[in-house]
Amino acid sequence: MVGDPGTAKSQFLKFAKQTAPRAVYSTGKGASAVGLTAGVSRDPFTKEWVLQGGALVLADKGVCLIDEFDKMNEQDRTSIHEAMEQQSISVSKAGIVTSLQARCSVIAAANPIGGRYNAARTFAENVELTDPILQRFDLLCVLQDKVDPVDDERLADFVVSSHMRSNSKKKTPEEEEEADDEDELSAMTQSMQVGDGDASMTLDQELLRKYILYARTYVNPVLASGLDTGKVEAFYAQLRRASQHTGAVPVAVRHLESLFRMAEAHARMHLRDTVGDEDLALAIRVLTESLCDAQKFTFKRQWRRLFRPYLTYRQDNNVLLLHVLHELFKSAHAYQQLRMQTNAQAGHRSHKETTLTVLRDDLLSKAKSVGIYDLSEFYESVAFTKAGFRIDEATNSIIKDI
Repeated sequence: MVGDPGTAKSQFLKFAKQTAPRAVYSTGKGASAVGLTAGVSRDPFTKEWVLQGGALVLADKGVCLIDEFDKMNEQDRTSIHEAMEQQSISVSKAGIVTSLQARCSVIAAANPIGGRYNAARTFAENVELTDPILQRFDLLCVLQDKVDPVDDERLADFVVSSHMRSNSKKKTPEEEEEADDEDELSAMTQSMQVGDGDASMTLDQELLRKYILYARTYVNPVLASGLDTGKVEAFYAQLRRASQHTGAVPVAVRHLESLFRMAEAHARMHLRDTVGDEDLALAIRVLTESLCDAQKFTFKRQWRRLFRPYLTYRQDNNVLLLHVLHELFKSAHAYQQLRMQTNAQAGHRSHKETTLTVLRDDLLSKAKSVGIYDLSEFYESVAFTKAGFRIDEATNSIIKDI
C-alpha cells in the first residue's frame, strides 16, 4: 500500500489490527531483521541460548502489519522473503538449527519517493523496493490525494465535528449519554457496509471481528471439480504479454498463486465450502485492478481497455454510475472555476454559483459506453439521493449543491 501523506495508511493498519483476531503491528524504522523474523538470546537464569520469535512468528495464523515499510534497511527487508514465500523462518544461530512457522498475512504501508506519488512513473519507480519483494505481495494498492470538492468537504466536516465534540464544554449525564449514542451511530456509519445500495446494513467492528474469526476457524474451501481453469490460463497468458510492453510490475507464477489465494478468501468470506467460478472471476478482477493502478498514467487507460471484460465483472451498476456521475460533476466544477477566473481577469463581476448541473443525456451517453442503458433504478436508489443529487425535470438535468 503506497500513497501520498494524509491518505490514512497508518489508520488503516491500526483499524486492521483492532479488527483481526490475531495481529502484530510494527514500524519499518524500528524493526530489524531479528525483530521481524527470530533471534537467539541467553537466558539470564539457565545461561542457555533460547529462541525468541519476531513479529512474523508471533503473528502466526494472523496478520503482520508493517508501517513505514520503505524506511527499513534493504538487508532487513530481504530477511522476510522466506517468510512471505514459504510461510516459515529458518534459524541457524548459536548451535540452534530449526524452522519456525510464520503462516501470516503481511500488510505493509510505504510512502513514495519524494513524498508524493507520481502517476507518470510506474509503481516500482515510485517506491524504493526491489522486484522480488514486490512480487511477493498479492495486491499493490495506490492511494492518491486527489482534489475532490465533495470528498474534501465531507472530510473537513468530519474533522471539525470530531474537534467540536472533543473540545465541548462539560455536559450533564443526559447530554453525555446522548453524545455517546451519536458517536456510536457515527462509528457504525463509517464501518463496513454490506448488501446493495438500497438495502444496506452496517457491521460494527466487534461483529466484524467475530465474523472473520469464525470464517477462518471453521471454513476451509476447496477448488470445485468443474472450475473453469481455461479462463485462468488465458488470463495469465494475456497478462504476461501486456506486462512485457510496460514493465511496471513483472508478472510471474506467483501472481497465479495469488489469484487462487484470493479466490479461496472470497469463498471463505461467504462461508462456502467450495471455490467456484464466481470466486475466481472476482479474484481476477481484483488482481487486474491492482496491476492497472501500478501502471504509468500513459498505459493505465490502455490496460483498462484491454482488460475491461475482467474489470466489469459483477460490479454493481449503481456503483459504476455513481463513479461516472462524480467524474462528470468534477469536470463541471473545473469548468465553473475556469469560467469564474476568466471573468475576473476580464473585469466582469460574476456570481458565485451554489449548484452544479450535469445533463442527464451526458450521463446516459457515458453509461451506454459501459453497457448500461436504463438509469431509472439508479435515479430512485438510496445511493443517488445520499450523494446529494436531485433531478430537475424542467431542464432534464441532475443538480448538486456545492
